Amino acid sequence: MSKPSPSSRSFPQRRRALAIGLAGVLSLAGAAVHAQADYPVKPIKLVIPFPAGGSSDGIGRQVADKLSGVLKQTVVVDNKGGAGGIIGADFVAKSPADGYTLVLVDVFHTSTPIYTRKMPYDAVKDFTPVSLVGRSPAFLVANPGFEPKTAAEALAFAKAQPGKMTMAIAGTGSVVVDLFRARTGLQFVSVPYRGSSPAMVDLMGGQVNVMITTMASAGSHVKAGKLRALAVTGDKRNADFPDVPTFAEAGVAGMDYEQWFGLMGPANLPQPVVDKLAAAMAQVLAMPDVRERLAGMAMQVAAPGPAEMKRKVETDAAQWVRLARELDIKPLD
Repeated sequence: MSKPSPSSRSFPQRRRALAIGLAGVLSLAGAAVHAQADYPVKPIKLVIPFPAGGSSDGIGRQVADKLSGVLKQTVVVDNKGGAGGIIGADFVAKSPADGYTLVLVDVFHTSTPIYTRKMPYDAVKDFTPVSLVGRSPAFLVANPGFEPKTAAEALAFAKAQPGKMTMAIAGTGSVVVDLFRARTGLQFVSVPYRGSSPAMVDLMGGQVNVMITTMASAGSHVKAGKLRALAVTGDKRNADFPDVPTFAEAGVAGMDYEQWFGLMGPANLPQPVVDKLAAAMAQVLAMPDVRERLAGMAMQVAAPGPAEMKRKVETDAAQWVRLARELDIKPLD
């Protein structure tokens, strides 16, 4: 005997089937909401898209340690370096959007796409902003033996002798160096390095003349007299280095650049999870030892929350796209 078709079932039978199906959907939805409310119920992975030992690693490990205490759940650091941060960020972009895989990104997250043709993700659309951590201006620093002693003298030197001044850069492209080139129109030799550490070594050794790098990377060397700070980005002088003029004071307008670090997850993180993580980060950034650690790296504690992080990522990404068009920067394969 053949089974009755759905259309031949009685109204009560159809209603019963519909009710059972609806109950199942509601049960699953309820379970999802319950899971989000209880978040986190297992360890969280914080991906650092750079090797161990750098500033990202140091900040990420402190954030992970403090978040573990606030959330009452282990936050495990996972260094996934390579391709200028792309490998680690791509891993997170393709992870489940459940809040158990996060990434600590920095300014390179928004600038790398203008230099890379085959990006495996969209730096804005494929991530959920959680919170900024810290922000820091950038220095124009010089080897103490470099003849010009001030920013104005260095600019005059480069203008009078095109191609003679050498500028160290970390990687094959540096957005802050390209921004400097666009705002000054100067011709100088860019000397690429595999990272900021070897570039800094050669700069202090006199193999290159100048470098534009973060205050977090160069601040201690400036204080030790191993480097000379010529100018700093931002609209005002830095309180830790009050004698260093801004680029604008040195005659270079439009040097709108800062290093920053922030926490993100995959796109479409549930709002309750974002809210819990953001609230936890607000507690972390209010801790005296965290603020002291960031200050020791010449970093300002950032305003917490996803709105500020979203604004920073979107603004920077748009700025670097405009710069690429202005300078006709061609991404590499």
